[in-house]
Amino acid sequence: MDFGLIKERLRNMGIKRMVQNLLIVAMVAAIIVISTSTFFSKERENRNSIEGTDIQLNRQSISAATYEEQLEGKLSGILCQISGVGEVSVMVTLSSGKEVVPAFNTVESGSETNERDSGGGTRSVTQSSTDKRVASNSGSTTADQPLIVKEVMPEVKGVIVVAEGAENPEVVERLTEAVQTVLGVPAFRVKVYPM
Repeated sequence: MDFGLIKERLRNMGIKRMVQNLLIVAMVAAIIVISTSTFFSKERENRNSIEGTDIQLNRQSISAATYEEQLEGKLSGILCQISGVGEVSVMVTLSSGKEVVPAFNTVESGSETNERDSGGGTRSVTQSSTDKRVASNSGSTTADQPLIVKEVMPEVKGVIVVAEGAENPEVVERLTEAVQTVLGVPAFRVKVYPM
């Protein structure tokens, strides 16, 4: 027996085992890194999509609420510039909230079948189907959002104007005409009162 040869083989086996153990540890570490990064990226995506949805909902509710305020502010600003008018306060009431009209993907299909039987009779069968779905903006970082064709702002139900100088009938007439022109509402929906 050659002890040097046995020592050499044992040393080679030890090195091979050590290399194998290192490879196993490296593979386990790689799997852990990949799984944790995937978990955290999904968590970030979910958080981003939730935040994006919240931001969009807040923008929609703010825009519906501020539409009324914008109308009142602009109207007050222009009405106070009319001759004989001093300070002005305006209140606008709307019929409802903003209406959003989404785009639709519509797929229509149809078929017609003509059959003849052995007795010489014919029969015609017509089938049609329509599939209508809301079109969405896919591929964005947030959740799929519907594509919007148009946004219809609410109709003005009525306007109240309280103004300095509204004791004068001519000033009342000018204020009423100005509101009618700007908002496109009939005179019976506009009331002007002195301050």
